[in-house]
Amino acid sequence: MTNLNLPEFRSGLYSLPRSCGDELPDCCLTCVYLLLDEATVCFCDASYYFCAYSWPDKLTQTVPPCLQED
Repeated sequence: MTNLNLPEFRSGLYSLPRSCGDELPDCCLTCVYLLLDEATVCFCDASYYFCAYSWPDKLTQTVPPCLQED
């Protein structure tokens, strides 16, 4: 288990192993920026969740749920 730092995760500098996906907040599970990177060269469980919100070439300007005010 890890302690997810949401601002760090949102920056795209931190990924979360798929096996720790239950640590993602509910807002991440509905977000268009949540991506899953699966390794194709390894037979192990080497997939990771990461956030693409900070990518400069993103195709949408949608505000992620974690930054929306209620």
